[in-house]
Amino acid sequence: MRRAVSVSILLLVAFACVAQDASVGPSTKAERDRAVKVTQELEADPLNPAFKEDRQWLLDWIKAVPDITINVCFDPAQQKSEYRYSRELVYQKLFSSAAYIIDTSSRNRNELSVETAGVEGALKAYQAILKKYPTAHSPYWDRLLKKQQDGTLRDYVDSYMQTACGAQQTQA
Repeated sequence: MRRAVSVSILLLVAFACVAQDASVGPSTKAERDRAVKVTQELEADPLNPAFKEDRQWLLDWIKAVPDITINVCFDPAQQKSEYRYSRELVYQKLFSSAAYIIDTSSRNRNELSVETAGVEGALKAYQAILKKYPTAHSPYWDRLLKKQQDGTLRDYVDSYMQTACGAQQTQA
């Protein structure tokens, strides 16, 4: 229980910091390219200690640039999870959301698509963790994988966004 509370507090502090620093200008193409590359590397190998500096750069960059904004929404079922790698997967959700925004541009953006892309990126990272540690299952993430496989993930994301975040989303 204590671990779940401390992870939740850590994540809330990290995401509260997603507010942009007004002294930093818009992102550059090189930064956006690096952000997408780092995101893909982390999806493929989220526990690799060689990516520690890149992960921190990406988190700091998302917090600083004014043109990549992410409305963070927490699934209440995830908040109850005490999974060992929750922090990595929640960060991955943020990173994958940012990569989606970069890849699709703001004119095609809706919050449901951004959130779903974030969850899908976290699911890639979860599957990579399971390849490395086959017994590292999480009931929560396994449930999301099943929803992804049966085509109901987007509907599930929409449902928790409506409930937990009060968001009225546009289906795209």
